[in-house]
Amino acid sequence: MRLTKKRKMTISGGLTAFAVVLAVLSRSSCCYLAALAMGISTLGDALLAGYPECVENKLVKGALAFFAAHILYICTLLVSYGKSIPALLPRFALPFVLFLALTVLHGLLFYSRGNSGFSTGLFTAASFYLLTVGIHAAAAVTVYGQAGEGYLLSAAGAILFFLSDAVLLARKYGTVRGKYVTAVIWLTYVPAQLCLITGIFLTRSVFA
Repeated sequence: MRLTKKRKMTISGGLTAFAVVLAVLSRSSCCYLAALAMGISTLGDALLAGYPECVENKLVKGALAFFAAHILYICTLLVSYGKSIPALLPRFALPFVLFLALTVLHGLLFYSRGNSGFSTGLFTAASFYLLTVGIHAAAAVTVYGQAGEGYLLSAAGAILFFLSDAVLLARKYGTVRGKYVTAVIWLTYVPAQLCLITGIFLTRSVFA
């Protein structure tokens, strides 16, 4: 089954509806923030899919929407942890360096070999965005290491998000092609969002 733009938007809208239902059931402010983050992600999905047609620079604006969503997810994660943030920094260093290295390696492997016509400025912005997703993943892994299994879904979701966006950007650079690329992106993106939303719902008692 071909994943059309309408089907993508149906899936993304369904994820937002799921997040809203969990937020209403939990009555948790952080679950509402997670629903907002998912809603902003749906806006990003719409822009990347080409909606609305009157908007220019959809790729940049879509990336900005996802950037805002990740900032919300990071803030929610740290609030849910509820302990000293500075105390996390020493343990955060190693995961951060790992995702920083993966971001640099991604650029070397895919952008340098691509032929998409991406300007240096756009590549820099795309790399900064991917690093932001990496920071989200590093923070989630760090909190999971400190707080235990309650944050496993948050860590898994952030890592899957990094993988999904890495493949998406590789396709935008013109390096990765094929009829299965879109399927790979969405088969990592949808579980990523589900893990993030559900993970916040399951740890809501921490910040209730």
